[in-house]
Amino acid sequence: MDTSKIKMVVFDIDGTLIAERENKIQASAVTAIHALHDKGFKVLVATGRAPYFIKPHVFEVIDSDYYVTINGQCVMNRQHEIISRHDLNKTDIQQLLTLCQKENIALGCKCSNQIVVLHDYDRFVEYYGHGEQPNGRFLDGTNSIDILDKDMAMGLFLVGDVQKIIDHKDEFPQWTFSRAFSWGLDIFDKDVHKSKGIEDVLEILGLSWEEIMVFGDADNDLRMIEKAGIGIAMGNGTENLKKIADYVTSDLDKDGIYNGLKHFKLI
Repeated sequence: MDTSKIKMVVFDIDGTLIAERENKIQASAVTAIHALHDKGFKVLVATGRAPYFIKPHVFEVIDSDYYVTINGQCVMNRQHEIISRHDLNKTDIQQLLTLCQKENIALGCKCSNQIVVLHDYDRFVEYYGHGEQPNGRFLDGTNSIDILDKDMAMGLFLVGDVQKIIDHKDEFPQWTFSRAFSWGLDIFDKDVHKSKGIEDVLEILGLSWEEIMVFGDADNDLRMIEKAGIGIAMGNGTENLKKIADYVTSDLDKDGIYNGLKHFKLI
């Protein structure tokens, strides 16, 4: 594998930089990423999280050049300015809202600055916020869907007996439905994913896939690991990911990021 072509390194967050139930990136990973910056590599963070649900610690210690968020729907630069976004269609959201109201399913819209809840605000905040204070991250939009005209949704999340909605997924062929917990459902544009957000950045920088290295741990990292010049799976990653990765590093909590970058002599 030719590492001399690598110009940018991409990191997933959950399960790659931060372990479940942890709030901080491992010290060895921080050291490694700072070394990448010092050597002139671009750094990109790619996550399914919305910008306002990325832990502040990540912004503080990584100082990433770019952030691909909401599974590729929203891309920000280092100054947290949105440089590309892929909005959902308001008419489609209205169709889903009508179904959610009928089936008593809470519906939240992932917009650029906060989640706008269109149905059952209290239940949505209780579950999605995991009991934490909203802290301005949620907006009650249950009175009118027109609130989205100011900031259109780029992703959706449902709370409740979501199988009732999954049973209707054929009515929404334009979307991808992804189960999250027993009570939640993530919905995205089927043509947009982390790798699409990365491609938006590659176009800006004039780079190609073969010039990037990617670290990931989960099945939603498959596309970007497969496309990358060098795709690295964490030792704690899924078997599906390990099968297609170019290299499997050690677990996240066993200095996986540091060891992976050392193995390829990027640091």
